[in-house]
Amino acid sequence: MLGESHTIKINLQWEQTRYLSAMIYNVNCTKKSQMLKPMSLFPLPQDKLIKTGLPKSTREQYEKFKKLAIESGVEI
Repeated sequence: MLGESHTIKINLQWEQTRYLSAMIYNVNCTKKSQMLKPMSLFPLPQDKLIKTGLPKSTREQYEKFKKLAIESGVEI
């Protein structure tokens, strides 16, 4: 548990470093098209877990969830 907690803390510190680096870089940009997103500066191990560009759920999953919510008494 302590090792996992330490790893998470280190990853958060690297995320912060990357975010601040992107902010400093973007301050000096003259055009918006020159600006970078933090994820494009350098990759981090946790970036592999983040799925960008994909829908969070499918239409079928939404319909199933909606049906379950209505059956349990939630008003939509």
